[in-house]
Formats: sequence, C-alpha cells, structure tokens
Amino acid sequence: MKKIVVFLLLVSNFFPSGCTRPKQYADYSRHSGFDCTEIDSATLRNLEVLGRVWGFVKYHHPAFSDDRYDLDFELFELLPLVADTAPAARNDILAQWIDGFGRYKTASEKYEKILASDSVFEHRTDIGWIRDTATLGRELSERLVRLRSADRTAGNRYVSQTYYETYDQWSPNPCFDGEKPYYDLSNPDYGYRLLSVFRFWNMVEYFFPSKYLTDKDWNDVLPEYIRRMAHPTGSYLRETRRMIAELDDNHAQYGGGISELFGPYRVPLNTGFVEGRLIVVTPDTVPVKSERKAPFQVGDEIVAVEDKPVEYYMAQTREFISCSKENDVLAATADQILRTKKNRPLSIRYRRDGVTRDTLAQVEAISGNFDYVYLFKHKKPAEIINDSIGYIYPAKYKYPSLQIINLLAKTKGLVIDLRCYPTGEFAAFMGKYIVPDNIEAPFCELYPIIDLPGIFYKEPYAWGTSQGDKYAHPIVVLVNSKTQSYAETCVQWMQSNPNVIVIGTQSAGANGNISEFILPRGILGAFSGLGWYYPDGWVVNRQGVKIDHEVRPTLEGVREGRDEVLETALNLIEANTEEE
Repeated sequence: MKKIVVFLLLVSNFFPSGCTRPKQYADYSRHSGFDCTEIDSATLRNLEVLGRVWGFVKYHHPAFSDDRYDLDFELFELLPLVADTAPAARNDILAQWIDGFGRYKTASEKYEKILASDSVFEHRTDIGWIRDTATLGRELSERLVRLRSADRTAGNRYVSQTYYETYDQWSPNPCFDGEKPYYDLSNPDYGYRLLSVFRFWNMVEYFFPSKYLTDKDWNDVLPEYIRRMAHPTGSYLRETRRMIAELDDNHAQYGGGISELFGPYRVPLNTGFVEGRLIVVTPDTVPVKSERKAPFQVGDEIVAVEDKPVEYYMAQTREFISCSKENDVLAATADQILRTKKNRPLSIRYRRDGVTRDTLAQVEAISGNFDYVYLFKHKKPAEIINDSIGYIYPAKYKYPSLQIINLLAKTKGLVIDLRCYPTGEFAAFMGKYIVPDNIEAPFCELYPIIDLPGIFYKEPYAWGTSQGDKYAHPIVVLVNSKTQSYAETCVQWMQSNPNVIVIGTQSAGANGNISEFILPRGILGAFSGLGWYYPDGWVVNRQGVKIDHEVRPTLEGVREGRDEVLETALNLIEANTEEE
C-alpha cells in the first residue's frame, strides 16, 4: 500500500491533478466576457502585472508542453478576478493560479551552464521584476523565481524553433505556431484586445533578438497599449498595427500591413522619394480622368492625394507601419499614399515645371506591397554592357547558367544589382565564383534560447563555398532600401572578396529569418527572428549593410532617365581597370 501511495505522489509531480485530460473551460470562442471602457491607474497597474505574470508563466511553466491548458482562456478567467482588486488580493490570486498547474522539476545547473557560456549575448531580457516583492508580494515573487529554474525539456506548445520544409532543416529563430487565430472575431471585446497586447508583448519580450534596438523602451509599450485598447480611437486593426509598428523592423510589414490598413486598390504609378520629394520615377502612364487628359511624366512631383499633403501620409507611415530606418519610411509612404479602400479614382495634385495640376487617376487591385522596379533598364538575368562589363540581376538569376559562365570570361569587371530580392539559386553562384574558399565566418547570428526565455546566443555563421575559378576582376554591388533580408546577407557574404565595392543608399536593415505570429481576428505579423551582425560587431538590423560609397539618385538624373548608381559603378570599374 505504501508503494502505491509513493507512486501516486511521484506521478502528481509530473501530471497536475493526477491526469492529462484537458481542462474544461467556458465557451470563450467569440467573447471573453470581459469588457471595459474606462480604466484608472490602479486597474492599469493590475492589468500590467497580470500581463507580465501571464506571459512569464506561459513560457516558463512545464505544464504547457501539451494542450491540457488553454492560456488564452486562462487569461479570460483571471481578468475579472484581477482587474479591480487590491494589490495583495491580486498577488494571492496569481500565486494560487500558478499553484494550480501542479508541481514540476527544476534544472538550475543546466541553465547556469548556459548563462556561463561566452556566446550569451549581453543584451538579455531583464527579469529583475520577478524579485520585486514590494509589487508582487513574497509568495508570488517566490513562485516566479522558482519557475525560472523549471525543467522545460519537454518543450512548450506556444513557442518552438522553425522548421523549413523546403530545405528540410531547422532554424534557431522562434516559431509561434501554437497560437489560435480567432478568425471569426469581427469586433473583439476588451478581453480579446488585451490578449492581443499580452500575446504580442511577451513574444517580443522573450524572443525578439533586436528588442534592444527599438526606439521606444519595451517596458513602456505594455501599459501604453493596455490603455489604448481600452479606448481604441481607431479600429482594433489600426491599434494592433500601431502596436506592431513599435518593433521598428521592416520584416513586421510581412502579412500585408500596408494594403490591410490603407486599402487593396492602388494607382499603378511608380513613385519614389528623390531629394526629399515624392517623384514619378519611371515612365509608366496610368489612365486618368481630367479635362486635359494629361498623363503623368517622369519627374512629376506628387504634392497631395485626396487633398492631403505628402507629409500627412508620411506621419501615417511612421505611426502604423513598422520601418527599420527613415529610408524605409519613405519607401512605405510612396506605396501607401496612392492606396484606397474603395475601387474609385483618386484625386492627385502634382507639380510639373513649376505648375501645379490636379487630376483623377484610376486604381487597380494591388494587394501586398507595391514592388516597383526603380529605374532599372537591365531586366535580363545577365548581360554585357559598355562592351566589357558584366551586369547580373539576381532577382532573375537561375543556376547553373552557361550564359553567365561565358559572360564572366569576357568581362573586365562585374556589376551585381542587388536593388532587389535575389533568387535562391544566386547563393550557389556566389559560393562558386565570388566568395573565396576557406574564409572565416562572414556573419554572426543572434538567436533566442527557447529553454531559457529572454536569453540569446551570438555565434559565428557561414555559408559553404564550392571549388571554382573565382572572379578576379573588380566587382561593384548596388544596394538601396529594396536590399532586404536575404539580399543583405548576400552583400555581406560577397564582401568577403576584397575586390567587392558596395555602393548606393543604405539597405533595409531587416535581416534574420522571419518569425511569423498571429493575433486575434487573424491579424498576421512577423519580426526578424534572428539578429544579424558582421564579425566585427556591426549590427545589420536597423543599420543595413556596410557601404563603401553612398550614391543617391538626383532629380535631374531621374528626369533624364539615368540610373546614376549604375553609372557610378561603371565609372569605378573603368577607373580600377585603368590602374591595373
């Protein structure tokens, strides 16, 4: 009999309540049962503590290795108990809530070894708040401190690492596939809006490697959006997109943020900021309705859309669209300013030769970001220009290519135009013809330790090269704000070759595999799930790749139909070959 009792006690250490059956909840699938229009400072503080504790428990407690519990519904049960109670009662409720998930083993020695590693990144999540007994009380604080050492070997249903089926390999960036989307929510109540805030804030708090690079202190984001969601001045969608924009990460535009917010219809006109002005940059003509029937011309300056100035749309971009840098703000503004939610012509005011004109421009259904080709004349995968200089456009590159192999043999210099997103095959080309063999790791990646939330490793990383005749002549790589993610990695890799010169304007500063997440009402977002560095510590995220010469298009050049960045590249090659 004693043996049976001992066995049952041991089992209870691993399985709360002695079984693995899922907990039964009320039906919260459409309504949380918690709504609020006014919150005072005490309620705000209670909700902030709840959001922090809920997220900490979510990613630390071993009970969430399977689907016995639904943390979303657990939150909905806690909200009415905690929101308007006294701090001491709040803390008791949360301590008892943690106890309800049962006992667990700890693994302190395992985590101490991780923390002692030289690879642990200096910017880690500050969890000192769990020891704040003045706020949390002694019992709740003790439970959180012990929970930090819980053995999480069995994993966590809400976060894992990414598996890429295409490449049949794992990546260390975080994956949040265990979250429920709640697609059918048309107008989420306050409980669901808080779920969005808590889910998003804690994902970023523990697993976003570049959290330390955001403009706003991440600790300030949580109470701000608890308050905003209680008083949504705009729609739930706009408030959620505003919150995601706090990431300052171009990858957060993934999921159609621009078209989702500003409309799926767009004037199919190629525009870009040149010398601080929004300019028509390619000779596309769009259907217009006006007395003059006048088409747009290259060099026309867009002054206003729907009677609102360009500055209005730029402010909207900064507020609602996540951008790594100012160049990205300009690029996103050039996209969203010509968007509308209705299939009707847009009124556009533009200036040509000092004369301001008004017209109505037709729109087309264009979902996702409007990806224009900026002043590119060379649309082939590869060609020879100026008789002896090779030009490669990686967005259309296919490997292997006899055409390109023959091209390399006939040229005295090479231009690689990475003002685009390259094909996957382009990596093979670089590894065989551009990047020297046996180089030291040209990258460092930063990734989260899933077992120890908030801790990140920084480690050298390299792509493999292949034996081949490396190109021995000058190579000039062109970059701009369209050079993002994999394109930025390509630039870094090629910079291992001393013959490579990088010119143009700063790249996007958004690198590291995308980590997708989903928020209630099916709102899709993402962030750069890896941090990306040069071996010397230069951060690619928010800075972009290193460039040797900044070359910006001019208004005069645009009006003349010139690609000044390419012209500079050709001149550099000519100058370098003359010296030889």
